[in-house]
Amino acid sequence: MLDQLLSDFKNNLPQFLNSGCIVNGTVLQLETIEKMGYEEFSYQCRLSMPKKFYRYFPNKDYTSNDGITQNYSIQALKDNTVYLQSPNEFDDVYDSEIFVDYEKYERLRLIDYCRRCKISVDEALNTNSICNLFLKEIRKSLNENKSYGHIFTKTPDTEFEKLENELFCKTLFLEMQKTDDLGKTVLSILYNEYLDFMDEMKNKFRISCFSTTPFSQLMWGGAYADSHKGFCLEYTVLPNEKQYQDIFYNLFPMIYCKSRADITAELMASHGKNLSLDDLWNIYFHGVLRKSMDWAFQNEWRLLLPLGKKADNYNINFFPITKVFLGNRMPLNQRRQIIDICSERNIPYVCVTKNPYLFEMQECNRDCNKCFISSKNIQSEGVS
Repeated sequence: MLDQLLSDFKNNLPQFLNSGCIVNGTVLQLETIEKMGYEEFSYQCRLSMPKKFYRYFPNKDYTSNDGITQNYSIQALKDNTVYLQSPNEFDDVYDSEIFVDYEKYERLRLIDYCRRCKISVDEALNTNSICNLFLKEIRKSLNENKSYGHIFTKTPDTEFEKLENELFCKTLFLEMQKTDDLGKTVLSILYNEYLDFMDEMKNKFRISCFSTTPFSQLMWGGAYADSHKGFCLEYTVLPNEKQYQDIFYNLFPMIYCKSRADITAELMASHGKNLSLDDLWNIYFHGVLRKSMDWAFQNEWRLLLPLGKKADNYNINFFPITKVFLGNRMPLNQRRQIIDICSERNIPYVCVTKNPYLFEMQECNRDCNKCFISSKNIQSEGVS
């Protein structure tokens, strides 16, 4: 029976990797999630949201460039806040990165610049031909106006487009002081625009990440909890309390899959405009909520900072802390510190220990205070 199960899994694996995904621990078809759209996906997330979230902390001091040392883990415990990070700080190089094909970007950008010059472009033309049309118009403008400020003759549709036109002309002017190769200069500007566009897509949100279990060995054993020396905070979801509404409606599960989609045209069509729900869903589904299947063990949920909103130092109040889990290897002095903070704030706490019969972490059933005192006495007596 086991052999048959393994055989079926092996035979179906390629199809699953191409079309399947894992969301909140459930295996689904990627197409099913995509068709939901933002509103339906958000609605389903509220229905399936766990009652508790967990976040692992390394409990380490960090020194900033200006020499200030701070323990952000302790701050999170004392203040009941979470920090919203930039995706650039995460350990996954793909994190929040949407696939934008440069060749498509370059072509679409050139077509748009031609439109701004009132040049009608035949879609059948290749990219080089379109680029030559644009270069010809630039040279014509320079010959007639003796300046770089009159390249775009069409009245801008938006203030954003107007600013883009001005930036292109000024950048072109500055770069042409270094070379007389107009073609290479324009292509260089387009590539730098592409890099900026990619960075903009990746950093539209600040993010805070949560797990659904306090017993993940991979989370305890890695950098998240400093190899079992840190701690894990439990937060209880309060969906009906007004003060937590923004948090509740901006929490989403990750979509773990193998494939990535090219949505270059869709993203560029919305560039510089107010995002519609369809645009927002593209960014969510293809970027900020999408990760490789390799990370599925985390069963991660994400809090996204809403567009247009700010938070002081990107620290925001979160659901109340209702329990603290102390790492199995947490040093005694740090354990005492955490216990004291928990006692002061009236927060339950428990140590995490190894299950003797299974490769699983579990709650320790001993009194942490007695364990702490016993361990301290053993150390003071020099018993190893």
